Amino acid sequence: MAKDPLSEAGLHFDELNKLRILEPDVGQKTTELKEECKEFVDKIGQFQKIVGGLIEMVDDLAKEAEKEKMKMG
Repeated sequence: MAKDPLSEAGLHFDELNKLRILEPDVGQKTTELKEECKEFVDKIGQFQKIVGGLIEMVDDLAKEAEKEKMKMG
């Protein structure tokens, strides 16, 4: 079967019939990767908030422990 001359030249039409340089599957994979990256960045942000809260709580406990040592000492 003969290939489309535009495809052979590296040109493709998207779903809106716009001429694109990227192959459709590469464009789709790029979009999926972009979405996965955004989800990853969002999860990292949530993780940083959780860890920040944990560090703050441990610091508060350390201060309380130090106060108790001073009272006893």
